[in-house]
Parts: sequence; structure tokens; C-alpha cells
Amino acid sequence: MEQISQIEEIYQIYDRMFKRIFNLSSTAIINLINGLFETNYPLDSSIFFSNKEFVGRTLNRRFADVIVVINGDAYHLEAQMSKDSAIVVRVFEYGFLHAIENRGDEEDLVFPEPVVIYLDTEKEIPKTSSLLLRFGNQGTFEFTVRNLVYQEEDLVELNRRKMVVLIPFQLIKLKKLVKKGITKETLKALQNLVENDILGSIKANLQVGNITKDDTEQLIELTRLLYQHICGHYKELKEAEEMKPLLDGAIELPLDKYRIRIDELEAEKAEVEAEKAKLAEEIKKLKERIKKLEK
Repeated sequence: MEQISQIEEIYQIYDRMFKRIFNLSSTAIINLINGLFETNYPLDSSIFFSNKEFVGRTLNRRFADVIVVINGDAYHLEAQMSKDSAIVVRVFEYGFLHAIENRGDEEDLVFPEPVVIYLDTEKEIPKTSSLLLRFGNQGTFEFTVRNLVYQEEDLVELNRRKMVVLIPFQLIKLKKLVKKGITKETLKALQNLVENDILGSIKANLQVGNITKDDTEQLIELTRLLYQHICGHYKELKEAEEMKPLLDGAIELPLDKYRIRIDELEAEKAEVEAEKAKLAEEIKKLKERIKKLEK
């Protein structure tokens, strides 16, 4: 039971990290969607996150990972740590509930475009997963979901497609390094993974404008947190631990309280500016009235 709870804890940290990246800038998220779905949305496109909490037929609340809506087009992103034969059923259910909740025409249901991102798996994952929907005499429809196995993606290609927000998950490769045993060569490979593959990619994407400065700081924080978490679960990595490398349920970062306070102060500043503008307009009107009375 203890081993099961440890596995569940590990899965939760990845799930919270995955949700946390969707608190990054619209620039970063639009680039991710363009990279995942081969779309070409401008960076000034409208973007919001659809309500991802649904009540199912058994009255239990169900959670999709993330549904992003860009310029009115919905995209459903699910994150998985390992192979799950039932995932396509859940994706269909979430898509159906989203379509019901957001339908504008009673005779038209629009499903979000789905993708399942497998962050870590050693089992073979097909390019797509399918679910047959049988409608009796009306025929059969094949509902297909694309699968992306993150660890099989080339780092250069990930950067080319501007999917840098997923880059902290490169740290999952630590598990394979551990299986080979901790040696000087392993530690060197680990250092290269952190400094070049991850931190190097983050900084390079900042330079070309794929992410903002704040995105960069948050991705580096996420990388350090995940690094510490992984090291804490593998005794073999204890000696490497000294290396320096909000959607609901997303992981909280150490500097989030400062970001929240900045947002609060900026909101207060905007209110003050609006009040000043209002007073200035009243003063202007009073002066105009005075001029009229003097005549």
C-alpha cells in the first residue's frame, strides 16, 4: 500500500505541474497549441480556459485536464504518465460534456479537438486511439484521439514547434539514468540534461520571443521543483541533489505570492488611474461651466 501511495504522489506532482504550465502567458500557450495541433493562431488571438469541471450521469464530478479555447476553437489536452486503455472513453466523455455545456444550436454539438500527451511510458503507444460509436441502422462512427509520447519527441523538434512549456518534463529521463547506476558519466549526462537540454532551451526560447521573461522564471522554478522531487524519491540521486539546475490543482511556485501581489497592485493602480481620469473630467466640466457663467 505504501508503494501505491508513493506512485500516486508522483503522478499527482506531474499532473499539478502539467496544469501549472497553463498559467503561463498567452504567448506561451498559443505557441504550444500551434505546435501540438499544427495550427497558426496569431499571438494576439483571444484565449480562455473552458470550465473543465463536469458533473457526470452518476453525479460525480469529473475533471478534464485542460480545455483551451482560441478564437472560438476548443482544444482538449489530457496528460498521462502511463498507458491507459480507457483514456479514449474519458476523452470522448469530456468532449461530449463540453459540447453539451457550450452548444449554441440545439441541433449542433461541437467537440473540442483532443490530444493525449504521454509524459512517461515504456510501453508502446499507438499514434492514435479509437472508440467505435455504433448508432444502429445509422451506422458506425470511429472517434479518434491522437497520442503524443513526449519522451520520444526530438528536443530540436520540440523547440522548432515552440513547445518549450513542456520542457521541464525532460527531467523524467532521470529515471533511465538511475537504472544505469550513478557514475561520473551518469552525473555528467544529468548535468547536461539540466543545463543544456532544459535550461538552455528555456533561455533560447526567451531570446527569440516564444515565451516571456516571467514564463522563463516560472519554467526554471518548475524545473528545480521537479528536480528536487525526483531526487527525493530516488536514493541513488541523493548525491546529485545539490546540483543547481493557475488552473485549479496546479502546483504552487515559491514566487507566486509576489506575482499575485504585483497583479493586485497593478489592479489598484488601474483603479486609481481611472478615478483620476474621472476627477479630471469633472474638473474640466466645472471649469467650462465657470467660463459660461463669467460671460
